[in-house]
Amino acid sequence: MAFAQKIIPAIFMSLGACVGAQAQSSVTMYGLFDISFGSFQNSYNGSTANPRTTQVASNPMTTSYFGFKGTEDLGDGLKALFTLESFFRGDIGASGRTGSDVFWARNANVALAGGFGKVALGRMDNLLFLQALTFNPLGGAFGFSPTIRLTYGAPWGNDKGDSGWSNAVSYTTPTMGGFTGAVQWQAGETSATTGESNSAGLSGTYVLGGFSIGAGYQVVKSAELPKGNLASDQKQTLALLGASYDFGVVKLFGQYGQFKNKGFTLNADKIDTKLYQVGASVPVTSAGKVLVSYGQSKESAVEGGTTPDVDHSIFTLAYDHFLSKRTDVYAAYMLDDEDQAGWKKGNTFAVGIRHRF
Repeated sequence: MAFAQKIIPAIFMSLGACVGAQAQSSVTMYGLFDISFGSFQNSYNGSTANPRTTQVASNPMTTSYFGFKGTEDLGDGLKALFTLESFFRGDIGASGRTGSDVFWARNANVALAGGFGKVALGRMDNLLFLQALTFNPLGGAFGFSPTIRLTYGAPWGNDKGDSGWSNAVSYTTPTMGGFTGAVQWQAGETSATTGESNSAGLSGTYVLGGFSIGAGYQVVKSAELPKGNLASDQKQTLALLGASYDFGVVKLFGQYGQFKNKGFTLNADKIDTKLYQVGASVPVTSAGKVLVSYGQSKESAVEGGTTPDVDHSIFTLAYDHFLSKRTDVYAAYMLDDEDQAGWKKGNTFAVGIRHRF
C-alpha cells in the first residue's frame, strides 16, 4: 500500500513532465489540392494545328502540395524549425510539378528563428518568386497569372533558375517599422560536368496600412531540374519592383521587371526582357472577388542574337468564391497573345476547386 501511494503519483508526475516537454514542440501536416476542368489553349504558330485541349488539369490557380512543418522552442525566444513539402498532380496521381521534379521540390529546409530574424538552409522558394506572387492579384497561379507565366512558367518563362533554389542559405530580418528584408545564396557546387557557379538574391518589402511596396534582385549562375544547367560563363540577372494599395472596394497591383542574359550560345537565349503587369482584386460579395490582370513581356535580341523582337501579352479575368475557409471555387478566362508573324491568339476557359487541409 505504501509502495502504491509513492509510485502512482510518481508515474503521473513523469507523464506530466513528458506532456510539458512535448508542448514545447509541434509537427503539423497540411496541404492544398487544386484541380480544374476546361478548354486550354496557348498562343500558337498558325501554320500548325490548333493546340486546344479539353482536359481535367491540376494546379492552374495554385500548385497542389502537401507538407510537414515542425517547431521546437529552444528557450530565450529561439526556435528550431523544419519544412518538408512536395508538389503533386491530382489529375494523374503523380508527384511533382512535372516528371523531372525531385520529391521534396517545394521546400526541404531547416531553420533557426528568434529576435534576430530567421536563418534557413536547404531547398526553399527563391526571393524573386515570392516578390512575383505578392504583387499580382492571381498570386502564384502558373496557369493564369501573367506575371508568373511570363517569368517562371513553361514554355515562355524567362527565369533560368526556377522558383525554388536547392543548396541554399537564406537570412530574413525581423519586421522593423513595416520593413522586412532578406538575402539568399545558392551554392553552385561546381563540377567538371556543369561548371556552374554560385547564385545570390536579395529582397525588401515595406508595408504601411493598405500600401505595400517590394523589390528584389538576383544573379543566377546555377540551376537544377526542371531548368537546365548553366555553363561557367553564363549568368542571368533579374530585377523586379512591385507595389499594391488596398482601397477596400478594390486592391490595385503593379509590377515592373528586367531580365538580362549573358554568355548564352543558343540564339533563343540571346535576349533581354522587360516585363510589366497591372491588376486588381475587387470584392463583390463577402465570399467572392473578381481578379483581373494584364501583363506583357518585351524581348529584345542582344550579344549578336538574331531572334526577332517579341511582345508577349496575357490577359486574365477570374472570379474566386469561398464556400468555407478551406474550400473555394473559381472560373477563369485567359487570352494569350504572342506577337510573332503567323502566330494566333490562344483562349482558355476553366473552372476549378481548391481545398486546403
